[in-house]
Amino acid sequence: MVAMSNLARALSLGGLLFWGACQDSAPAEVLLTERPLALRQVKWNAKDVPTGNIAAVADLNEDTVVFSDLGAMVFTAGLPLGTDPVAKSWKTATVIPAGDLAGSWLIGIDGSGRIRRLRDRSVMEDVSDRYGLGSDVVEEAVAADPTTRTVFGLAGKLAVADGQKVTRYSLSLHGLAGGSGRVVGLSDGGVTVFTPTTGAVMRFPVDSPVAALFDTAGRLVVATADTLYREDKKALVKLYVSSDAPLRGLQLSSGVVWVQVGDTLAVLDESEVRRAPSAALPADGKLLSSSTGDIWVLSQGTLRRFGEDTGGGAAEDQWKNTVQPVFTRLCSLCHMPGGSANLDLSTYKSWDTRRALMMQRVVDAKPSPMPPKGAGALTQDELTAVRDWLNAPP
Repeated sequence: MVAMSNLARALSLGGLLFWGACQDSAPAEVLLTERPLALRQVKWNAKDVPTGNIAAVADLNEDTVVFSDLGAMVFTAGLPLGTDPVAKSWKTATVIPAGDLAGSWLIGIDGSGRIRRLRDRSVMEDVSDRYGLGSDVVEEAVAADPTTRTVFGLAGKLAVADGQKVTRYSLSLHGLAGGSGRVVGLSDGGVTVFTPTTGAVMRFPVDSPVAALFDTAGRLVVATADTLYREDKKALVKLYVSSDAPLRGLQLSSGVVWVQVGDTLAVLDESEVRRAPSAALPADGKLLSSSTGDIWVLSQGTLRRFGEDTGGGAAEDQWKNTVQPVFTRLCSLCHMPGGSANLDLSTYKSWDTRRALMMQRVVDAKPSPMPPKGAGALTQDELTAVRDWLNAPP
């Protein structure tokens, strides 16, 4: 059953309209320090197979799907698995809550506005009907939260699907990003934050916004042509000003906020901006999220992947392609910084310095298996990938 609504009705039911940059008690601005960032290009296509003219990319666990004029190309651990050639025109791709709320789906939106999800690592199945959008032309999709609500951008509207119904709002936004139960998009005269559960809208009048997102703390981050802002007490506070190069893009990748500054990349941390020397990125480069914490850069049909250079070389590339997806799926709940296990295993270095221990606990399962019983198990392919990396020369 599809529920119909519009923005005015949503607001009358409890949504409120705020002008976020007009708060009487806006916090004082403190510009962040800029420090250097060591950047490296990460090899993601191990066999250098032809990929055609690429339009989008998305990854989930160990699978990466490249959407191009050849079709939807599936890579697993950097190796080509197969191509579904049914659709060869694509708008965007991402990961959203499954239509039945049973996990997550990696989806692409094809050139006709149909939603297609990766099924059985081989087929891009049309699932528009499963989100209640069978007759709609979809432009964008974002997860407002990881498990329940997806917001779709239509022509002049937003559609919110929660697994049971679809609610539509007369709100025209583009460049959507979601997180912590909210969605942000660019609009005339600034950025607009929308809360699907209440219909509440908050507008931030910002001159010529380039991009906006929510960081892992749920705070709004906005980039204009020369300035980064972050939300504090319902106001946007200036964090960083680029005086020598324009800000061209902003993207969240597995907790890391990446910024394109001129022809290079920077990372926005809590108390500083780390910026790399020139990386020769084109002005039309588009930043795309990666579940590894790296960043994809798409330009004129060519896709490159960058990450922070920690000195691991090819061994680190292999870890990112084969081991890190296993960590994200099975270990991240306990082994992130500050996690319940009190052991951070979220980086290449943390695994590299514990190879013998990882072989003992993860592969040999002695004296007890990791992950522990009840927390999930590695597939045979995952176990082989982890063993191969641990046995490879550092």
